Amino acid sequence: MFDSTKQSLKTLLEQVRDGRIQLPEFQRDYVWTEEAIVSLIASISKGYPVGALLILERGGEVDFKPRGVEGTTLGGVEPDLLLLDGQQRMTSLFQSLFATLPARVRDAKGNVNARLFYMDMRKALISDADFEDAIVVAGSDRKVWKPFGRETERNFSTKELEFEQFMFPLNKMFDSSDWLYAFQDYWKDKDTDVYQVRKDFDQKIVEKITRYEMPIIKLSKANGRHAVCTIFEKVNVGGVKLDAFELLTAIFAGTDEGFDLRADWRGTKDAAGRLTRMQKNTPEWGVFSKIASTDFLQACTVLHTMERKAQREKEGLTSQVSCKRDELLALPLAAYKKHADRLEAGFREAAQFLTRQNILFGYDLPYPSQLTILACVFAVLGEKAHNASVQAKLDTWFWRGVIGEVYGSAVESKIARDVPEIIDWAMDLKENAPQSSEEANFSIDRLYYMRRRQSAAYKGFHALLMRQGCEDFVSGKPFSIMTLWQSNVDVHHIFPQAWCKDQQKDRGRMDSIINKTPLSDVTNRYIVRGDAPSVYLRRIEQEHNIAPEALDAILRTHLIDPGLMRADDFEGFYEDRRAKLAALAGKAMSKLVAADLEVPENAAVDDDEVVVEERVLEPAQ
Repeated sequence: MFDSTKQSLKTLLEQVRDGRIQLPEFQRDYVWTEEAIVSLIASISKGYPVGALLILERGGEVDFKPRGVEGTTLGGVEPDLLLLDGQQRMTSLFQSLFATLPARVRDAKGNVNARLFYMDMRKALISDADFEDAIVVAGSDRKVWKPFGRETERNFSTKELEFEQFMFPLNKMFDSSDWLYAFQDYWKDKDTDVYQVRKDFDQKIVEKITRYEMPIIKLSKANGRHAVCTIFEKVNVGGVKLDAFELLTAIFAGTDEGFDLRADWRGTKDAAGRLTRMQKNTPEWGVFSKIASTDFLQACTVLHTMERKAQREKEGLTSQVSCKRDELLALPLAAYKKHADRLEAGFREAAQFLTRQNILFGYDLPYPSQLTILACVFAVLGEKAHNASVQAKLDTWFWRGVIGEVYGSAVESKIARDVPEIIDWAMDLKENAPQSSEEANFSIDRLYYMRRRQSAAYKGFHALLMRQGCEDFVSGKPFSIMTLWQSNVDVHHIFPQAWCKDQQKDRGRMDSIINKTPLSDVTNRYIVRGDAPSVYLRRIEQEHNIAPEALDAILRTHLIDPGLMRADDFEGFYEDRRAKLAALAGKAMSKLVAADLEVPENAAVDDDEVVVEERVLEPAQ
C-alpha cells in the first residue's frame, strides 16, 4: 500500500526540475509568503525536520492530470510521481535554492512579488546562529529597498557587492563552488584572507543543506481512488494547507459516484457551473467576483451542521454548528447535493440585498463573510425573507457588522454563530438581535482614522452616502444602481489634497472619510487640479450651466454644508460633516454613536490601520 523512506533534498529538487515529480492538477496555486520561506530555509539550515512528503506512484486507478511545480518549464513531460502533500515546501525550496529565476512569493496583501534570498555568511557562522536573521530577502533587482521604495537599504546587484557584504545567493546552493572560490579570490586581491570563512561556510552550511534528507511516504499505484483521497486528507496537516475545495474535489472524486466538484462549481465547456450562474445578472466586477469556492462550501457546511444539531438534540445529544476546516473536509457529498441548489439561490438573493444597499462590486463589499451569512439565511427562510420586518432586521444586522467592523477576526466562529441567531431573530423566535449585532459599536473618533478603502467601515460609508441619495456634483444624477453600473464612481476628496497641503492642513483630516465622498471621475477632474473648493465649484457652475442654488442642493445630499465649502472653511466643514456622518452611522446601526475622544493635532497617520478579512481568493471563472 505504501512505504516510508528518505531522499536527499538535491535529488528531490532535480526530479522536480526534470518533471519526474509533478503535482496533481487539483492542487491550488503556490501561495507562500517570504517570511514562511525564510522560516523553512532556516529550519533546514539547522537540520530540523520540516515534515514528510506524500507521493503517489502513477499508473494505477488514480491518474490525476499532472502539472509542473511553479517555476519549472517541462513541455509535456509525463511524471513518474505525483506530489500529493508538500507542494508549498517543495515549490519554496525549488524557487529559492535551485531555480535561476527569482522566486514568486506573496505579501500580506496577496500581491505576487519576485524575490531573491541571500544568506549573511558571517551571521550564519556564529555559534547558535539565528538563521532567520541571517537570511536576507531582496527584490528581483538584487536590492533591498527601504519602506515605500524610495531608496535602497542594501545593494547586491553585482557579484562584487555580494562578495563585499559576505552575502551568499541561496539559489547557488547546489552549485556553490564557483561562487565561493570567486569570493575567496576577490578578497585575496584585497590582501584579505577569507579562506576559513569560505571553508566553514561550505562545510557547515552548504553541505548541511545539500545533504539534507526529507522523509517520504510513497503510496503504491495499487491503491484505489478512495484510499488515496482519504490518506491525502489525513496526512495534509503540515505547513500551508491546501484549500478545502481542492481537498473535497479529490475526496468527492474518490466516491463511487465520482462526483466532479470542480465542474459543478466552475462549469465545463458545455454547461455553466454554479459560479457562472450566480454571476449572470451582476456586473463584470460584481460582488461575486470576490467569492471563493470555499465560501460556498462554508455555507453548505453551516446548513449541514445546523440540521445535524437539530437531529441530535431530538435524540438528547449535543452538537455544534460549525464551518471550520475540519467540518468542511467532513462534509458528505449527499449534504452538498442537498443544500447546493437552495444556497445558489440564497447567494443570488444576497447579491440583491447588497444591491439595495448600493453595493454592486466586489471591491466595495465590506466583508465577504457577510455574503456567506446572508446566503445561508435566505436559503433557510426562502419567501419568508421578503417580509418587510425581516428585511429591516437584516438591514440593521448588516450595517452594525460593517460600521462596527465586526468581521475582521474569528470569522468562521462568527458565521456559525450568526446564521442560526439571525434566523431565530428574523422569525421572532428570539427577542434579542444576534450577539454580533448587540456587541457592535461605533465611536465618532473612528472617522478620523478611516482613510483607506480596504477598511470595511470606509466602504460602508461610501455605500451609505449613495444609499441615502447623494448626487454627482457635475451631472446631478443620484448614484442609483444604473448609474453605478454604467459610470466610474469612487470615493474622492472634497477639499483637494494639493490645496490642503498648501494650507498645511492636518494630513489625517485631509485623507479621512470625512473629507471624501462618492463622485464620478468627471467630477473628480475638477478637484484634483488643487483649487480651493470655492474656485472649483464656480468652475463647475460656469462650465455646466448649473445655478449656485442647484449645486448647493447637490452638496447637501453629501452631508456637506455649502456655505462652509464656498468659504473654504476646512475646519468648519470637517467638524460639521463629522457630526453628520456619525449621525448617518447611528441611523444605519439603530444605535447611539459613542462620544469622541480627543484626537491630537497632527496625530501620526498609520496607512495600514485597517482591519480586513484576510483570505486567498480564487479568480472568477
